[in-house]
Parts: sequence; C-alpha cells; structure tokens
Amino acid sequence: MSQKPEPETLIPDNPAETPADSPASGQGEQRPVPERRAYAYWLLTLFVVFSGSLISVSWYGWMLFQTNSSRIHDLLDGQQRQQTQLQQVQQEDHQALTALRAQIMENQSTEQTRLHALQDQAGQSQQRLSALETQLARLQDQLNRGTLAWQIEDINTLLAHAQEQLSIAHNPTSTAAALTLADQRLAALARPQVIPVRAAISEVLQQLQRADAFDAVGASLALRRAADTVNDWPLTGQAKAAEPAAPSTEPASDNAPWYVRWPRAAWQPVADWFSQQFILTREGTPFGQSARHQTDQEMRLWLTAVREAMMARDHRALTAALTQAIEWLDQHYDPHDATVLAAKTQLQAAADFYRHRAWPDLAPVFRAWQAAGLITPPTAPAAPITAPETQP
Repeated sequence: MSQKPEPETLIPDNPAETPADSPASGQGEQRPVPERRAYAYWLLTLFVVFSGSLISVSWYGWMLFQTNSSRIHDLLDGQQRQQTQLQQVQQEDHQALTALRAQIMENQSTEQTRLHALQDQAGQSQQRLSALETQLARLQDQLNRGTLAWQIEDINTLLAHAQEQLSIAHNPTSTAAALTLADQRLAALARPQVIPVRAAISEVLQQLQRADAFDAVGASLALRRAADTVNDWPLTGQAKAAEPAAPSTEPASDNAPWYVRWPRAAWQPVADWFSQQFILTREGTPFGQSARHQTDQEMRLWLTAVREAMMARDHRALTAALTQAIEWLDQHYDPHDATVLAAKTQLQAAADFYRHRAWPDLAPVFRAWQAAGLITPPTAPAAPITAPETQP
C-alpha cells in the first residue's frame, strides 16, 4: 500500500509575519523543519562519519603497511645475510672437498702401488709355498714310509709280548693290555686288510675276559677274613681230645674282696689266651706251644700262601697251596661249622676255577696278521696253550 505524502508545513521566513493564533507563535515553541532539509542533515552526518572512518582505516592501513614493510625488509636483509654466509660455507666446503678428493686420489694411487707390490710379493710367496709343499710332500712320503714300518714293528712287538705273557707268565691282564694296544695301533693304520686281525684280537680279548672272570681280589679278602678267625674254628673230635684242659689254679670264689676280684677279672683273659697258646712241659723248655696254636698257625700259613700265589698269578704255587690248605682244613677242623664250611667253599671254588681254566689261542691272530700282507710277523705256536696241572 502506498502512503499518501503528508502536506508540507511551511515555515515563514519572517517570524513577525506569523499570525498570533498560529501554534508557532507561542513562547518557547520551535518552528518545524522541512523534511528535505532533515535528509540533508542525515546525509551530511553520514558523510562525515564515513569520511572519518575512511581516514582512520586509511591511517591504520598505512601504519600496518609501514610495519609490515619494515618487517619484510628486515626479513629480507636477514635472509640475504644467511644466504651470503651459506655461500661462504659452501665455498669453504667445496674447497675442503676438493682438497679431500685430491688427498683421496693421492692415497688411492699410493695404495694401488702398494697393492701391486704386495701382489708381486704374494706371487713370489705362492711360488715359494708351492716349492715348499712339494718338498714337504716328499718328506712326508718318506716319513710315512718310516712311520708305517715303525707302526708295523710296534704291532709285532705287542703281539709277541702278549704271546709271552700268556704262554710263560700266564698273566691275562698283561696279555689283554698288550692286545688292546695292538688293536689301537691297527686302528691307527686305517687299512682295510687289518679288519680280520682286529676281529681275531676282539675274540681273544673276550676269551681272556672269560678266563679271568674269577674275582681274585674278593677271594683274597675273604681268605684274609677267614685267617683272622681261625682261632675260633672248632676242631675235629680227635683234635679236641688230644688237647688237655688247663687246670684252674684259682679257686672260684665270689665272696672274695674287691681288691682280689678285680685283678683276677683283669688277668683272666690273659691267662685263658696263654693257656690256649702254651702248655707246661717236663722237657728242657718249661713252656711249649699248644697243639691248637700249631694247628691254627699252620692253617693261617696255607691261607696266606693261597692269597699270595693268587695275587702273584703263580699258577703252580697256587695249585699246591690250595691242595694243602683244603687237606689241612679237612683233617683238623669241623667241616659242619658255618665259618669252616664258608672257607672251604671259597678254597674249593678257587681250586676248581684255576684247575679247569683254559687259556685262549693266539694262533688265529697271527694268521690274520700274516694274511694282511703288510710285513712278515713272528710265527705263533700251532698248539693251543693250556694251563699246566701240577700236583703237589
């Protein structure tokens, strides 16, 4: 909708011409302002404000431009200085790099010269090494020939020693040691033709182990313990009757005072031992050994002889000592007693083992060693060696 314009109010130029009855003629009243002139005032005010604002904004913009311009100028100056310093550093680094390259090239040329010299020396050393290897091969060949001959001679010596220990000394321990060393020497040869020899030696070692299976040390210790208890072994009826009982010279009295009973109790074991060991005689000597002491001493002597012959591996002496010890034990001691029966069982086991023991035959070892074709070994006896049976 369009509004109708209000009628303009005319303000007379001369206030005197204003009628008295008009509203503007009163005291303190103002004249109305025309509408067009009010618009002009507002436009003028807006222009002034806009101009001031534009001037202020222009002023602040100019100040900001000056500030940024100074900052940019300072920044450009700093960058210029840094660029100048960087160029100087680059020039110095380029000079140092150039000098380093020159030094590297010089070192490379020097090292190349040294390398050529070392290569020449290495070539000469290689030639010398080849010549030395040739000479060493010749020496080693000669040495191997001598070493082989020495090893074969060593094997011959060991086999001969094993044969000697088995046939003469009857020492299975020394025989097994010699055969073991010979087997080690054969293994060091690293030749296929000695395999049958090693197999024969292994078979002989097993036979020696079976032939020496008796525990001689344990039997010797058992016989020693038996010898320590010989005095306690009961005698046979004839031996007990032959020995008279020692009469007691001291009256048995329990009512004796203490100074009599105590010395008697201390002296009684000594008197009993003395009466067992010695008897009174009417011959030239007032004292003589009792029959029991002589019997026990003889038994201990035979047991000691068995132990010494067993540890010394003296087959003949051992056979004789075992026979005498068993006969003496059967004649003078009660065979039904447990300790006597244990000692007799130990002696009989040793006698059976050493009587029926058969030594192995080394002839297969010598035949295999001769068939190897390395060197002519010593001949071996054809008949097997057996332990001699010697009767006392």
